[in-house]
Amino acid sequence: MKNVNYLAAGAWLLAALMFLFIMLSYGHKQYENGYHKGKDETQRQYQETLAKQQQVAQQASQNYEKQKAENEVKRDERQAQVTKIVRVPVYTNVCLDASGVRLVNETISSR
Repeated sequence: MKNVNYLAAGAWLLAALMFLFIMLSYGHKQYENGYHKGKDETQRQYQETLAKQQQVAQQASQNYEKQKAENEVKRDERQAQVTKIVRVPVYTNVCLDASGVRLVNETISSR
């Protein structure tokens, strides 16, 4: 029978286990770094997308308010013109002239 050097075998086994532990620790650290880097990148992309969506929503709101103000001015102008035309003296068999009828019809259709 061969003589087995248990001390040398134990030392090799210990060295192999230490190497395995070091490699696993290094791999875990690399995994954590990659995970956090990916998480940060995803968060950054989310924030950029959110900022773009908020900007688009704000622009849409501004356009809506501008259009609403323009429509209100037009409505007030039509109302004033209808009142002005109604006060114009007309014949007894004709209630409004052609432009007055047009303005009244526009006002009715806009409601």
